[in-house]
Amino acid sequence: MAQSDLKETPLYKNILDHMKIPVTCVDAEGKILYANPAAKRRPSRTPRDIGVNIRDCHKDKSNEKIAAIFRDFKNGRSEPHHYVATAGDRKELVTMIPMFERGVFSGCMSHIHALTFDGPERSF
Repeated sequence: MAQSDLKETPLYKNILDHMKIPVTCVDAEGKILYANPAAKRRPSRTPRDIGVNIRDCHKDKSNEKIAAIFRDFKNGRSEPHHYVATAGDRKELVTMIPMFERGVFSGCMSHIHALTFDGPERSF
């Protein structure tokens, strides 16, 4: 991103766009409102583009879990959902955080953290 873009782009978008972890925001129906570059690089059945339904990016078994989480949020759950996803030999912690407008579920944000670490171990 060019320096001039930094001045015109909201701070939160600059932060999210530069995060190394995948971050996705969807509306209450699952339509993608935002996906940072790390999220767009994830393997998917369909590109994670604005307007695509997140269900098109997942297999049926995952979509059943997503539907259950959305039902919880629509029924008023305000605490995030956390679960471990397995893809091949990778394990990832997924957190889905609900968003509400005037008390009504309006969508959620998710972020993913790898549970394996390939870098050097450090002690502080």
